Amino acid sequence: MRLGLAALLLIPQVGVAQTPTLTVTLQDNLPRVRSTGLLADGKFVELMRSGFPLRLHYRLELWRVRAGWFDQFVREVTWDAVARNDPLADDYVLIRQGGTISRFATSEQLATALEIPYTVTLRPSSTSGGRYYFVARLEATTLNDTDLQELSRWLSGDVGPAVSGQGNIGTALARGAQRVLVRLAGLPRQRLEARSPTFRTGGR
Repeated sequence: MRLGLAALLLIPQVGVAQTPTLTVTLQDNLPRVRSTGLLADGKFVELMRSGFPLRLHYRLELWRVRAGWFDQFVREVTWDAVARNDPLADDYVLIRQGGTISRFATSEQLATALEIPYTVTLRPSSTSGGRYYFVARLEATTLNDTDLQELSRWLSGDVGPAVSGQGNIGTALARGAQRVLVRLAGLPRQRLEARSPTFRTGGR
């Protein structure tokens, strides 16, 4: 009996969702930002299939180490990506910074694409020697600013485009009601942060 229990403990856990992670590695002192497991628990996938796009907002900060004092913020770079489900084509669309559009037949293929690292051209000035590091932040949400404004207008009794003839009032009301219910239920929001190893520049 004890041997049987021990054997069970050695069996890999199948079906356990991967924990979302964010990492920053260095390649020739250039940062590579990579996120993994964002769609692992299925929540964002279900919301995309219900009409809620997934917005990924990345922020990469460059910091300088200062001994005996607070580290100094140098500058930052931000970028976004949006993923959504296309019910007509029955696939997933990924829109990256700059307008690049990719399509994927399954959510698994989309998840793989989201794990491709970003190599960011962010580095210290060539005249500023010292020790530096990068801090990356990722916020994954299902509502962008436009969605929030539309929801606020709906809560105020304004159905937005439908009033001006650009949409159907019934559809606008149904969409608004759906978003209110999902909002009240608690939309998933993922915030991740990672720090790179410290590196030197300027030969000092």
